[in-house]
Amino acid sequence: MRIVIDMQGAQTESRYRGIGRYSLSLAQGIVRNSAGHEVYLLLNGMLPDSIDSIRTAFIGLLPQSHIRVWYAQGPVSARDPANRVRREVAERVRQACIDDLHPDVVHICSSVEGYIDDAVIGSPQLDQQALVCATLYDLIPLVSPGQYLDNNPGYKAHYLDKVEAYKHYGLLLSISEFARQEALSLLPLASERVVNVSTAADDVFRPVEMGSAQRRALAVRFDLREPFVLYSGGADERKNLPRLIEAFAKVKLELGDVQLVFAGKMPQFHIDLYRATARSHGLGETDLVFTGYITDEELVALYNACQLYVFPSWHEGFGLPPLEAMKCGAAVIGANTSSVPEVIGLEEATFDPLDALDLAAKMRQALEDEAFRERLAAHGLQRAEAFSWDLTGKAAVQAFEHALVHSQADKPAPVPPANDALQALIDDLAVRGLLQADAVDIPRLAKAIDYSLQGPAGKPQLFVDISELSKHDGKSGIQRVVRSILLEWLSNPPAAYDIRPVYTLAGEPFYRHASRFTAKFLGQAFEHIEDEAISYRAGDVYLCLDLLMDVLPHKRSYLDTLRSHGVNIFFVVYDLLILQLPHCFVESLQAHYRTWIHAVAQYDGALCISHAVADELRDWLAENNMAGERPFRIGAFHLGADIDQSMPSTGVPQDPAKRLEALAANPNFLMVGTLEPRKGHAQALEAFERLWAAGVQANLVIVGKHGWLVDELAAKLNNHPEAGKRLLWLEGASDEYLEYLYNNCDCLVAASYGEGFGLPLIEAAQYQLPIIARDIPVFREVAGEHAWFFKGGDAQAVADSIGEWLKLHAEGRHPQSSRMPWLTWKASAQQLIGEIDKYKF
Repeated sequence: MRIVIDMQGAQTESRYRGIGRYSLSLAQGIVRNSAGHEVYLLLNGMLPDSIDSIRTAFIGLLPQSHIRVWYAQGPVSARDPANRVRREVAERVRQACIDDLHPDVVHICSSVEGYIDDAVIGSPQLDQQALVCATLYDLIPLVSPGQYLDNNPGYKAHYLDKVEAYKHYGLLLSISEFARQEALSLLPLASERVVNVSTAADDVFRPVEMGSAQRRALAVRFDLREPFVLYSGGADERKNLPRLIEAFAKVKLELGDVQLVFAGKMPQFHIDLYRATARSHGLGETDLVFTGYITDEELVALYNACQLYVFPSWHEGFGLPPLEAMKCGAAVIGANTSSVPEVIGLEEATFDPLDALDLAAKMRQALEDEAFRERLAAHGLQRAEAFSWDLTGKAAVQAFEHALVHSQADKPAPVPPANDALQALIDDLAVRGLLQADAVDIPRLAKAIDYSLQGPAGKPQLFVDISELSKHDGKSGIQRVVRSILLEWLSNPPAAYDIRPVYTLAGEPFYRHASRFTAKFLGQAFEHIEDEAISYRAGDVYLCLDLLMDVLPHKRSYLDTLRSHGVNIFFVVYDLLILQLPHCFVESLQAHYRTWIHAVAQYDGALCISHAVADELRDWLAENNMAGERPFRIGAFHLGADIDQSMPSTGVPQDPAKRLEALAANPNFLMVGTLEPRKGHAQALEAFERLWAAGVQANLVIVGKHGWLVDELAAKLNNHPEAGKRLLWLEGASDEYLEYLYNNCDCLVAASYGEGFGLPLIEAAQYQLPIIARDIPVFREVAGEHAWFFKGGDAQAVADSIGEWLKLHAEGRHPQSSRMPWLTWKASAQQLIGEIDKYKF
């Protein structure tokens, strides 16, 4: 069966309370124990702040394509009557999104949402096909209307409407047997339609070893004394905290220096009220501690450090805090009413919450009687094992299966799904007159519906960002990679993706399909092609194949929207050289790169062109504390080397003096790469000058355009006395002529101080050209034992190494590159797809 879980209970303000934690944990339990069933999560796009955290919580559990976001025009909260029309429209958009997934079961994690927030649930009767279920937490407001409903008529009407809807759900999953029995006693429900699936405490709650230093730190953090009695939870009337304070005052009078600690954030009104209560019973200012907001880690520490945990609430749907405390090994006592005894599971650990003397007597017994206290702690740890989210998830799935079987007889004959879900929704809205209302923004609604109706997960799109290449092919190494990978993917599309080359323009906040460029790139007619804005869906992948340092910072908002909608965002990282060798780059470029790499680190991952770069990126992220809430994946792939498959440029130098034949008949050493400081051209040239001065007959051929910070070197090359004799600099060699050089030179010199990959090494190996390379990690990774490596920071060391190589070469003992492994661009493109598949969420 296909199960759709509405997660709005984990999106509204409820996400900060027990309902939010329960909603998230229940959904995770269902996914982990779905037993072959298909699960989708449904999120409300009008509650955007929670979307990324929910997606993060399901990484490794559920594909992002199974987490769907629907959109509508807000505001829609029920507290404002002016929102009625927009809310009705939103209810039907949400239902259309559900129908579009063709579920067998729809489970709503919290059906009472939508009064304060822009949550929209709608009546279960809107769904004509699926079994619609909801979580039943409690009916506390219905039982105590004077406290929870009567002072707010608007909320009362909203809540009672939601309670009335319980009668129309095919199944209710209660969080305790008490909540189940309470519902059956108060509402006209068939007993088989209400199933207790219980609840659990998260695994973060556990016993921990606390040394004296940790206890002191905790005491300083919260002004604690030992021993202390702990309470955690809410502050409303049913929590019974004034009576707890009264009972504690009686105990303190007899036992002396003990403290009562209230863990968690409470309204200041309640804190003032409780302090006044404490003073009226003779307690001092330091006898009560209110911690305010605390982290889970701090709460775990308090559970572990307390002498006793007390839960005096007289009405609970479940009562999660005592279970958390028991999981931590605390001695726990609680009220003998509602669901609390069901949680604690030990009669002698309970008391009458309406009797301060009984409460005080049980506290005194637990604080004075060490054997009793140890028995409580041991029982609590054992009892806590009976509750787990996996057990709750399994119970929920079994309840779905059972109810679905029995509901088939009650359902009308299935209605075939509409061929056009969008048109069906528009027709429905039009018939109800909702599209004519002034409150509805038709263009905004149309866009929302477009992103909401996507159907079950299908073949994802791979958006390949070629914004730079589509504008200008700079013939750089990076552009060769972009060109080669793109050509391979377009010529031989990977089976798992629809390849979509895309680009963005300055001033446009979105991306366009690069349809016109793609047609031209493939030699097809392109004159009448228009580039439309892209549409995306959950499960798609965005890959920035180009290096776009100036573009990314301005597209963050758009990429954030893509990711919240379930699109994985990856960047190819070519190197970290600007960070590693800042003196080799202009200062403004450094600032751009830092902004870019910081932005990259906020998304889903980087696919590096070597394992060396991947290792360097991991180290840099760790050193700069760049870890985010969502895991950042780092993969690596190698580049291809078959120049003829990279859409090579053609042509030979027109000036005969710029051809290899112009040089003397000596061994030819080739350097390939843009003229820039990190490439080591200046040191290599000085090394050859030393060799020439020593009478060594050798030629140096440099292929690479004039880059940055090398004007002095470029002038030296142009005016060198050996230029055209034993020295040749080709600024604009085509791929065709470069291939000729690989075939006709004697050795490649790779003198870079740093590289992302070292593509010339691979290209040289393809033509069995021997290699002399600087000993840096990436060259070792690429060439291994198949190259001659040199060390040393001065030109003489380089000259000496080249001299040694010449001797080995004369004897035929130099390292051979012929057996060096290398990839074709086809294999490189396949490897990159494999890394995307491995690291996407």
